[in-house]
Amino acid sequence: MSPRSEEFLDGARRKLKAARVVLEAGLPQDAAAAAYYAMLNAARAALSEEDLYAKTHRGVWAQFSSTFIRTGRLDAQLVARAERARKAREEADYGVAGASTEEAETMIAHAEDFVAAVEALFA
Repeated sequence: MSPRSEEFLDGARRKLKAARVVLEAGLPQDAAAAAYYAMLNAARAALSEEDLYAKTHRGVWAQFSSTFIRTGRLDAQLVARAERARKAREEADYGVAGASTEEAETMIAHAEDFVAAVEALFA
């Protein structure tokens, strides 16, 4: 894996750790946001390995879907879960309500699966 891709994956791993820490501190909305960013960084790592880059979150997900999901290299469920996490992150950042502890736990588990899938793809 290229050094740049490794940087993105390291960022994904840090966000996963942060998600667990803030969830244990009783901040499920922030944990859900960190889980989303773990997925985003892992997606950026995967794209980096293909020499693809995007400036926006939407661009990352569009490129990720066309490069890895539509081609069958990764399971479509990964992006569907990332989309749910994105919505929860936006609600936490811009809304009044956010993720419950149970929802945050689920999002963290999905983020762990997402990061693991990207790691396995380039192992």
